Amino acid sequence: MTDESGVDSKIRPSRSMFVSVAVLIVWAGLTAARFWPTSALSWHFFRDGGTSLFGTDGLHLYANNSGLQIGPIAFVVSGVLGLLGTTGARITAQLLMTAVGPLCIALLAPALPGRLRGRRVFLAAFVLIPGWTILSVRWAHLDDVLAMLFAILAIRAVVAGRAIWAGVAIALAAASKPWAIEFAPLLLVLDRRALRSALAALVAGLALTWGPFIAAAPATLQALKPNVLLAPGSGLYALGLRGQIVPAWDRSLAFVAATVAAVVAQLRERWAGILIIAVAVRVLLDPQNNAYYVGSIALAAVVYDLFGTHWRGPWLTLISTIIFWQPFTADWNHRLTTTTGYAHWWFSHLQVVGWIHLIWCVGIVGLVLFGPKSQTA
Repeated sequence: MTDESGVDSKIRPSRSMFVSVAVLIVWAGLTAARFWPTSALSWHFFRDGGTSLFGTDGLHLYANNSGLQIGPIAFVVSGVLGLLGTTGARITAQLLMTAVGPLCIALLAPALPGRLRGRRVFLAAFVLIPGWTILSVRWAHLDDVLAMLFAILAIRAVVAGRAIWAGVAIALAAASKPWAIEFAPLLLVLDRRALRSALAALVAGLALTWGPFIAAAPATLQALKPNVLLAPGSGLYALGLRGQIVPAWDRSLAFVAATVAAVVAQLRERWAGILIIAVAVRVLLDPQNNAYYVGSIALAAVVYDLFGTHWRGPWLTLISTIIFWQPFTADWNHRLTTTTGYAHWWFSHLQVVGWIHLIWCVGIVGLVLFGPKSQTA
């Protein structure tokens, strides 16, 4: 049963569906348990930011805390969770964020063609979970989780022809993680009349979320452009950039390049590749090489696997997760003397890792722009 947009309005539960859900819950639980002993490595940013937003800083949050690259929606959520206490907020956030990954795939499922839909959705969720759990449990990067959730909601709204909701979703994504504005070319899938409504909603959403901070403290804009260290394993390093601090132009270049690539993808009728190509260009020009990037990369790859190909398995998601999987050591300062095997090789050859990531980014651009056209919902 489909509505006028072609999206299934009802998917009847079956015994196999319940089994699949149970397997995914167990798989997510096992993966989360594996990372739990040393986890929530970035949660302090959100804990402190939420406290500051609802405390003394208020709308001067960014002006008084230069360098925060986290949107206000993420701090609102962390501030509300803070009512559960320090430990309760962290644990609740980790559990909810872990659930968001499979939930995003469930949100996409009704827009997929019926044939083999259940199998493709199950495999996509199964392959996504390990990389997603790195993001949600080990690092607890709430802003990335929210940005990707709203991006998926935007896709669902676009497919259903709900222009205003699509614009609102993109605005909320950008208000969770600033670089998520690069997903705005998704709105180009809409016809001209709907596009105008979506863009109006996007602008209004950005004004309501970011506007108060900028109006109260114009220094907010400058605070969102912090100095960033250059990591040897980054794509920028592989491209030949050297020095400790990345030039200020890099973030502007990354924004423009990622947005242009996403627009070109849509103009070539490859809308399913908009998320992954935007993420790939962003990673290509990113001065850092953080382990939690794998979560956003994997979910963006899932969208392409499901809507950009007829593959039965989520091959791009699997390959991307393997490429961006990083070994972990709690003793980072002594990583070269306390690790062995693959972990030791990885830490000893960061420049090679950077080149591998660079090749992946270029490959994604080629795959999206010159691969098959996206499926219609």
